[in-house]
Amino acid sequence: MIKVRKVISRTVVTLMAALMVFGQSAVAVNARGTIDTSKKGSLSVTYNFGADKMFDGVNSRIYKIASATEGGSFELDAGYINRSSIKDLSGITDEAKAQQEWKQILDDVLQYAVSEHQPDQTAVSANGQVKFSGLELGIYLVSADNYQETENTYVFAPFLVSVPQLDDNDNWVYDAQAGTKCEKFDRMVDLELHKRWNDEGYTDKRPSSIDVKVIKNNELYQTVNLNDSNNWTYSWKEKPGNTWTFEEVLPSDSGYSASISESKTYDENTASEIYTITNTYTPPAGPPPGGDEHHEEDNGGHGDGGATEFPDVLGAVRKLSELPAVLGARRLPQTGQLWWPLPILIIVGVALIVKGIRRNRNI
Repeated sequence: MIKVRKVISRTVVTLMAALMVFGQSAVAVNARGTIDTSKKGSLSVTYNFGADKMFDGVNSRIYKIASATEGGSFELDAGYINRSSIKDLSGITDEAKAQQEWKQILDDVLQYAVSEHQPDQTAVSANGQVKFSGLELGIYLVSADNYQETENTYVFAPFLVSVPQLDDNDNWVYDAQAGTKCEKFDRMVDLELHKRWNDEGYTDKRPSSIDVKVIKNNELYQTVNLNDSNNWTYSWKEKPGNTWTFEEVLPSDSGYSASISESKTYDENTASEIYTITNTYTPPAGPPPGGDEHHEEDNGGHGDGGATEFPDVLGAVRKLSELPAVLGARRLPQTGQLWWPLPILIIVGVALIVKGIRRNRNI
């Protein structure tokens, strides 16, 4: 089963959101002071668009992904550390790379958090504000539903924020605050789902078709059948800001594993999202290699030293009857030679040898 979390805004949206939230020196991983881990914290989040539009009724959620340490740093929690390609948060020290590294962590843990965990807390905005209280200290992932109006959709980018935060004097503030990055959409998005196969040499193992569940915001949207006739592709249009998940069920013994990639384009002329499911075939393990076992090979009658060895003529006569039957005759499975005269020649040869021996004795 494959589950894919749709990150709704462009890459720059997430980067700007991270920049805004982590403006306090990259989540203050390298803080100068210690953290009082016996305390609880709070987080206030503002949902607005521009200076004047504040949103009521935005459903907001937080997921704790890391814990604070007394030394003034943070450590990823169990489960999340396995998903993140960046394990050591205390190593995020280069301000030039910090925003990119935090974005990578967000991308790595986002799907796991929202699909495998219940939120630590939920809240609904009033006049653009939500507040989460009594929080364990750590780093939280914040996500929210889109805000839908008659003609417009407002999308809030997910982001990471630390509780507590550092103020301008590098002091820990246990009542953290964050704003959100919001984008407004007034058009439909072109969406495509592609199936690709990575099974060169094993295409006979490929099913003739496959069903994929397209899930919109955790609810089944459509079950589509992908096959050669539709070029293993499904296309549709929807309003922006939805979360798309895809489920493909393969037999456990199919030999195929699945991965997914995505490409999103949002600019003045284009709003598109393309998802590609790639099935890779892994052939079953074959018999172990021969190792040190010695295999006899026909070397044309030459030993290792290249010296000619005389054949055992009588032995050859006996072995002739033991040769495998190939194409109805007892013969070696080798083309380009006639074998029927061989018995006659061997008998004649033996007779000549015996005659020669007798002649030598009489001399």
